[in-house]
Amino acid sequence: MRRDADIVVVGAGIDGVATARALAGGALTVLLLEQFELGHARGSSHGTSRIHRLNYGDERFVRLAQAAGDAWRVLEEERGVQLVERVGVLDLGPAAPATARALAACGVPYETLSADEVAGRWPLRLEAGETATYQRDGGFVYADRAHAALLAAALEGGVELRERSVVEALALGGGSVHLSVGGGDLTAGAVVVTAGAWAPGLLDLVGIDLPVVPTRETVVYVDLPEAETLPPVIDYGGAPRPGEGGIARAGNSAYALAAPGRGLKAGLHHAGPVAVPGDDWAPDESVAAWAAGWVARRYTDAGAPQASETCLYTNTADESFVLERHGRIVVGSACSGHGFKFAPVVGRTLAALAREAAG
Repeated sequence: MRRDADIVVVGAGIDGVATARALAGGALTVLLLEQFELGHARGSSHGTSRIHRLNYGDERFVRLAQAAGDAWRVLEEERGVQLVERVGVLDLGPAAPATARALAACGVPYETLSADEVAGRWPLRLEAGETATYQRDGGFVYADRAHAALLAAALEGGVELRERSVVEALALGGGSVHLSVGGGDLTAGAVVVTAGAWAPGLLDLVGIDLPVVPTRETVVYVDLPEAETLPPVIDYGGAPRPGEGGIARAGNSAYALAAPGRGLKAGLHHAGPVAVPGDDWAPDESVAAWAAGWVARRYTDAGAPQASETCLYTNTADESFVLERHGRIVVGSACSGHGFKFAPVVGRTLAALAREAAG
């Protein structure tokens, strides 16, 4: 049977373009489909920045982040553009000791800093007696640049991109995968689904259960001088109590990082309600106000909030990733709000699975 492509990648967010880049330049033909336009703000990959950190309390994620850091450096060299600003990362609160133990177990250098030591380095305010775990190799990824670099490498390697191509159905048969796309049909040897919050609905059509829950998260942008020189902060002791300030879900940590061109981006991790992908959403102003207040308490030079927006998380119960092969279908759900930094490694993994599936 004639195939339109050996491998079709569904979803051109960060993991989709990373997978396409890892598949590019080989003998297999690759088609990358995006249901919206590139750069849209309806999913999880838009914006100017994401935290890049080795700071995890789980050694597996520390090692994965090390591999991702190496992969970003390779891509930077290939494309001649800086993709990661390595200004370090600070962990605050009760999770910081576990972070320190995991870093030490992986041989990653770190420092435990007092409130006075933090204040002496950065315009940040810790409470008396509070300490921070600082890791120098972290920082933030220029998200839009990173997406563009991976996509450009994929296209140069022969991948075909089709925007505004909605996959309406998937079906298996005849040693191939059949896709209904915008009223037309495509046939592929294998399909990689990196469709974020839309993935469960697509995969259900071929009998694959993806145990994830999409949520709508809110971020706020605050005016802060020289934000790009500051390490991202994750404050595990900073989350509000349920109901405080009108917030329904209290989340598990506050965070902030530079957003080039927009100041400082801050949010309350896992505070958003369950969401239906494709719906129009407004930011949760209670979360935005709380996050702006947290910034004002932590950052001595913080100015006024400038804007707020939403972002989709696609969450697993334990924040792990789903990278699986089901026959000719490969599932890529690097999710739970912390997957962006791992994209080059995730892309390589999904590409390897896709080659097996297409064989």
